[in-house]
Amino acid sequence: MTILALLFFGRVITTLICFGSGAPGGIFAPMLALGTLFGYTFGVISQQYFPIPGVEPGMFAIAGMGALFAATVRAPITGILLVIEMTDNYDLILPLIITCLGAVMMAQVLGGKPIYSQLLHRTLKNSKLQQKDLPEDNKATE
Repeated sequence: MTILALLFFGRVITTLICFGSGAPGGIFAPMLALGTLFGYTFGVISQQYFPIPGVEPGMFAIAGMGALFAATVRAPITGILLVIEMTDNYDLILPLIITCLGAVMMAQVLGGKPIYSQLLHRTLKNSKLQQKDLPEDNKATE
């Protein structure tokens, strides 16, 4: 249990450092890993305090993966279909629908922008700053 929590927080910190630094690299896989770790940790805690026969922590891991992806990208249908196709587990469609829609609604209430919109905005902003630093080619050579 402690190891899961340490893995989760370590992964969150390293993902935030990489994303905040603007270093090129993917955020897709870290999002899925964070959602899986959080969901699994939540599932383990839930089973300790509220044991329900037939409900495994792995189910929470899959639901957490879809929920974090859907909330971060603000695309619940994509999150649901992506996780179903990745896991090939059609028994978890209803839990995925509930968690993905709930996570997206919570993200909307809390505010903020979808992650890929933020990345696009930052890239365009940096591109405009770099263009201002370049000399004008056409007028200087004529």
